[in-house]
Amino acid sequence: MQPDYEPIKQVKVSTLIVDQIKSHIVGGNLKPGDVLPSERDLMKSFNVSRSSLREALKILDATGFIEIAQRKRTRVKSIVPDSFIEPIRPLLKENLETVLEVHDVRRCLESWNAYYAAERATEEDIEGLRRNIESMEKKIKDNQSLVDEDADFHLAISSASHNKIQTHLMYSIYALIRDTVGICYETDESRDILEEHQNIFKAIKDKNSELARRMMNAHLDKVQARVHRFFNDRKILHPR
Repeated sequence: MQPDYEPIKQVKVSTLIVDQIKSHIVGGNLKPGDVLPSERDLMKSFNVSRSSLREALKILDATGFIEIAQRKRTRVKSIVPDSFIEPIRPLLKENLETVLEVHDVRRCLESWNAYYAAERATEEDIEGLRRNIESMEKKIKDNQSLVDEDADFHLAISSASHNKIQTHLMYSIYALIRDTVGICYETDESRDILEEHQNIFKAIKDKNSELARRMMNAHLDKVQARVHRFFNDRKILHPR
């Protein structure tokens, strides 16, 4: 008796490209915010035509894995859906209670991040954090905003925890609180914030997990106090 044979299915080239990029995102090799290579470089790497590549990128964009924007590089998106984030965003501009609730979630994530970053950070992770601290120092001297460096620092710690789910969650939370983080730098405490970051960095570099967690919590206590003061000064209080 002859065995049953399954028909051979032809797989589109674009599908193979999608599967490969998705596997890098799910596997943690591509993290939220990472920039994909140019079309030309991707075509060369995959050895595919421009039409196949563009079809694959459109699929990844439509399914929420990447973000394609005009005149900007294509970036990896968080796997946390926008439908989770967007309804909260308007409340953060006028409702202190919501800001503090998001801050509580941030504290849970970031204290965990700092603890495991101290255990798991590679030399490359440590060097990235060091460069971030140096960039903050330079911008303070030049009297420039530190909002981008602040975000990069906290997201780099999340990445150094080497837990891809945690990294995607943290990226989504930071997308929410980015404007709120900017509030801290309106209080003219940039040097204090830098010192807080330096303390966290040193604990992670020294692989002291408990100290890293304590330093992160101490930093976030002060962040919460700055945000609370900002809202109260402007009479943006609880809705009740």
